[in-house]
Formats: sequence, C-alpha cells, structure tokens
Amino acid sequence: MSREWGSPPWRVDVALRADVPPARVDVAVVGGGLTGLGAAYALADRGVGVAVLEAAVIGAGASGRTGAIVLEHTAVGPLDGMNDCLTHLTRIVEREGIACDLDLRGCWETSHRPASARASASGSAAAPTGDRVDGGNGLHWRDGDAELVVSEVVPGGTLDAGALLAGLAHAALDRGATIHEHSEVATISPGTPLRLGVRRNGREHVVEATHVVLALNAYTATVLPLAVEIVPSLTLALATVPLDDATIDAIGLGPRLPFYTADLPYLWGRLLADGRVVFGSGLAFDPDHRVERLAITRGEAATALARLEERVRGFHPLLASAAVDRRWGGPIAFRAGRAPLLARHPQSPTVIVTGAYAGHGVAQSVKAGALAAAAIAGERDLPHWGTFAR
Repeated sequence: MSREWGSPPWRVDVALRADVPPARVDVAVVGGGLTGLGAAYALADRGVGVAVLEAAVIGAGASGRTGAIVLEHTAVGPLDGMNDCLTHLTRIVEREGIACDLDLRGCWETSHRPASARASASGSAAAPTGDRVDGGNGLHWRDGDAELVVSEVVPGGTLDAGALLAGLAHAALDRGATIHEHSEVATISPGTPLRLGVRRNGREHVVEATHVVLALNAYTATVLPLAVEIVPSLTLALATVPLDDATIDAIGLGPRLPFYTADLPYLWGRLLADGRVVFGSGLAFDPDHRVERLAITRGEAATALARLEERVRGFHPLLASAAVDRRWGGPIAFRAGRAPLLARHPQSPTVIVTGAYAGHGVAQSVKAGALAAAAIAGERDLPHWGTFAR
C-alpha cells in the first residue's frame, strides 16, 4: 500500500493475530482483497485448509480504495459465470450478517448530449427537458460544453467497501481460514507441492501449498511471469464535505443512486451515508507499470485530480462552492480486450490467476474468488473467457 495515494473513506475493522504463515496448507491465497477473501471464504466453507497471504493489510489495494459502486456482469458485459454477481454477493452478505450498507436499488447510466440554448447562455445547468427515465428527479448537470443526464437505470448499487472486506475476513476466519498480513509473497516455485517464498518482518519463510489463488490484480506480474500483459494504473477520486439534504436534492442526487457515464468524458460518483458526494475520473500510469511509485500529489495523478475538481465545480452552482476534503487513488488493471483474467497459469496449472477487472470489480471480485474455489474443489471448470490466450 502506498502512503502517497491519499485516504479512502472506508475503514477495514478486523483484528488479526500476528501469526507466522503455516509451513504447509492446502490452498494459499495471495492477496487480501475482495477476490482473495472471496476465495478464502468459499474454500473454507467447503472445509478446505486455506491461508491468505497479504503483503500489507487487508484492503490495501484496489478493494479498499474503490468507490464501492456495485454493478452486475463485467467491464465487457455478460460473461458465463459472471451474470449473477449481485445475487451471489447478496447471498453472502445476508448469510453472514455483514453490515456493509448494501443498497441494490440500481445505478444511473448517464450520457452527454448537446447543451441546451438556456444552459449555453447561462453557463450553468439547464432545467430538465425531454424524456427522463428517472422521472425528472435525477442529476442533470452541465459538463463542459454538454449536458450530463440520466439515460438508463441498470442493476447495481453501493456498499461500504471496508465493512464488506472486514465481513468477508471474519466469515473466512470463522470457517477455519487463516489470514496473515505483512506477509509478502516474493516467489512461487512450480512443483508438487508449490513453494511460496514469503517475506515477513524481515525474515524469509517458505509455505508449501497444493494450490494457489493469485489475487493481486495490479501486482500480478510481480510474482509470476505472465503470457499476457496486464496494465496497472491509479484511478482517482475525491469527496466533498457532507452536504445537507436540501443541497443533495437540489443537485439532483435526492434518490441517492450511484452513477457512471456510458460515454466520454468518463465520470462516476455516489453519495456516502454522511452526505459526502464522491466523484471519480482520470487515470495515472507509470511507464514501468509500477503504480506504487505514483503519488496523488505530483505528476499525472495530481494534474488529473485538479482537473476532476475543476470539472465537478462546473456541474451545478451548488457544487461550485462545496469544499473537497478527501482525495485518493487506487490501483486497477486492464488487459487487451478488457475481459477479466481468471485462468490456470500455463506453466503451473495448480496456480489460478485472477485480476484485470478494468475498474468493474466490486461484486465481480467476490464472484471470481468463488469461481476459483469451485475449480479447485473440482466442481466446475474455469470459464473459457478468462484464459491467457487472447
């Protein structure tokens, strides 16, 4: 976890014992995000011995730095095994009693259209006009030279990412899994069993495992060479100070649904429980794919955040004066075609590699962990779309 990525609005409240990783385990899960914990929970629920090895702390990467908008399917649409992500997540949350504020009333898909004459003349958002799927009660903002309006309501919603991470961790622990923070997997040596070189508190350990789930997303290639390129980046977000209900209604967010654009320039956002409005847009890249080198206070990331804040202030007169008191970034990853990666490693078939969710990973991550667990248990094959071949 980079300390230069700012502070997300989520807190992962889980106390873990500082145990040394076991010398031998059935399944080693590398990465303590939503995929890793989803896999650990699903495996432990089947009675499989599983240890989660996390280089920093639970939720240090994309899972704890997300905007926590929950969507169905994947970034490329419906795919086999990924068409019930919301149902799968709901089932776990209800079964385990995870208080993560899961709200699945829907998500606004928004789009840009030419600004009306009134908006162009005033320089501010025009009064709603035309047919609106939200009944005239949704956002309608000026975005540069265009108007941003709601075009569709799609399945989805929001949650508290920190609470979900903590809930999954507790559920996995309750079923016998172990979780080891500050345990960085530096190498995975092929063989039967697999041998994982683990660095913990300046000491070297070896963990032997029959299977490995590699759930590192943006950091996947740092542990194993891959036959497909995964491009990591830092996605950027900011949050206003808490706004009162009257202001929230006036800017069009009264229904409290999250939103994202279906066209460019891209934008996503949501309300938090305390009335803060979160906006996200912009990516920052490192030329060597080392996102940990990036900082939100300098370079491309700082420029993109400043551009986002200026853009937000132009959406509505009441947002022009709303103070911003939280800025952060989180690592995400892409691959060509934008289909997620969920496959056995070609040289080490007992290693399942996951990731490259293209910023669409909250519900999808938990389901990917479950699919990996089902494959290890011999219940089903991994889906064909997740292969390394592209």
